[in-house]
Amino acid sequence: MTRTVAELLQDVLDYGREARAAVGDLEPDAILAERFREHSVLRTVQIVGEAAAQALKLDPGLTDSIPDLRRAISLRNILVHGYVKLRMDEVVHIVRNDLPDLLAQVERLLGELRE
Repeated sequence: MTRTVAELLQDVLDYGREARAAVGDLEPDAILAERFREHSVLRTVQIVGEAAAQALKLDPGLTDSIPDLRRAISLRNILVHGYVKLRMDEVVHIVRNDLPDLLAQVERLLGELRE
């Protein structure tokens, strides 16, 4: 089944929100102490990057409207392929400080697509 750009961007939004909820206001050590939470954070961030990659394949011009897509894809590749061992404090920093901008960009574009 081929997914649409809008469906993939909705995944970015939904899983990005889930990643933010899983991180919450917890410190990285507290996340690591709860194995399921650690896995939830890492997996949802990976899905954000994968959905971004698939959306970009369908519409390479998306980076004009959503410049942070490539960063989400890069993070996904690092997490999945282990190019660099990211510490949880780095992941938490990204989820708290970088992900909100991406989600705002995606939400804005989805609103435009629905108009």
